Amino acid sequence: MKKNHKSFLIFSLLCFVVLLVRPGNLLRAAETGGLEEAVAWGLAHSPTVLTMEEEIAQIHRQLAKIETNLQWQVGLGAGLTSDSGGSNPGAAMGSTGKGQATAELTGRKLFRTGLALEPKLTLQKDLKDNEGPELGFSFSINQQLYPWVPSAAEQEYYKTLNALKKAEANLDWRVTSLKIDWLEGYLKLLRLREQLEVAETKRALAADELALTRKRQEIGEANAGQVLAAQISLKQAEYEQRQASNNFEAAKREWLLALGLPTDYQIVLVEDDRYYRQLREEVEQLAVTEEDPAALFAKVEAVHYQLAAKRIDQEQLEQVRIWNQATYLPKVTTGGIYNGTSKKWSINLNLNYQIWDGGAKRLAQEEYEAQRVALEREIQNLRATLETELYTRLNAQELAELKVEEKRMALEKARFERELYRQQWETGFLSDKDWTLKELDWKNAEIGYKTAEDQAFLSKLRVLQLIGML
Repeated sequence: MKKNHKSFLIFSLLCFVVLLVRPGNLLRAAETGGLEEAVAWGLAHSPTVLTMEEEIAQIHRQLAKIETNLQWQVGLGAGLTSDSGGSNPGAAMGSTGKGQATAELTGRKLFRTGLALEPKLTLQKDLKDNEGPELGFSFSINQQLYPWVPSAAEQEYYKTLNALKKAEANLDWRVTSLKIDWLEGYLKLLRLREQLEVAETKRALAADELALTRKRQEIGEANAGQVLAAQISLKQAEYEQRQASNNFEAAKREWLLALGLPTDYQIVLVEDDRYYRQLREEVEQLAVTEEDPAALFAKVEAVHYQLAAKRIDQEQLEQVRIWNQATYLPKVTTGGIYNGTSKKWSINLNLNYQIWDGGAKRLAQEEYEAQRVALEREIQNLRATLETELYTRLNAQELAELKVEEKRMALEKARFERELYRQQWETGFLSDKDWTLKELDWKNAEIGYKTAEDQAFLSKLRVLQLIGML
């Protein structure tokens, strides 16, 4: 296990190197790039990644908003009052009555523990009095002593922080899945390009064969039927070439769209890509299928982001229940007020208890039980789903490895026949056309073998991702 962790530390380092690449600068400098540059660009511009990152940024803003509400809040207020001094409510202010102008500067500081500080500075001036304004100051403090529960702001912060943890875990999982998908798309482009090259060679052979048949017709060695047959073969070869070209271009557009790359971006398709080779060397050192499936599923349960999110939901549900239960207990609060004018403190201690709640506590408990049972059911269903997915991926990997063995034997057979036909071609017993066709048979076998290897590697990556090793 230490060896596995060591190898995947190297793999993680490679992923971080990709993240540190400046994709914007690379693509501005040139319209072409390799797999590593494309992945780096995709991590910064993929629509899926951008959407999830914006959701995380929004949660961070919510946390910052909660923090802001806990900072000092200062407000300024002013007012003007008058008293007519008689029974006529329409008397003009200041004519026969009295008037008073007031101004207040208030502050408020809340803490996550529920402690509240409220200083107030007041200024009063009698408009009919020549004396100066009267300055007043007061300071109040309040705190609930029992039962101790976090303030509403602290509870909201706790829930929002849990949402952030789940969103970040979801992003990590999704990014890994996208990297595998992008790699799969790159390998698919490699094989489609090779198939296109085979189709182009077949079309060229068919064109040469038609030209040769027409020359033979001119000297009477071929009839019109043979020329027509050659024309049909050429049309079939042209159709296959166009089909192969369309498949390649469609896969390329789909791949560029998935990574958020410009449509005119030219991907450099290299069989021995350095980024892919290093990743493959690391992954090939791990023999996942040799481990017991039950032990692998234990890893899934320990690290899978969806189960981790459900565990967070369970903890939060239980915590909220405890907080809600506290609201039905007797409440003991204390506080104090300092009057700056009289320079006196007044301290209070209050007890409040709701004798009858109309059944609210019972309904709250029933709601909690319903949510708890539903959450446990969701966890069991998720565990069953993940266990099925694990066995599906393990079976897919096993089948992919068997397919590799089959394609390897087919390639060996094609290689043996190719060498045999080479000897016949070199001695003049085989035409150039027949030799080229045998070359294409070998090339198709090689493409089949490479495709099987690609699928086996991708299947292994998906198993490793599920058990938390990517």
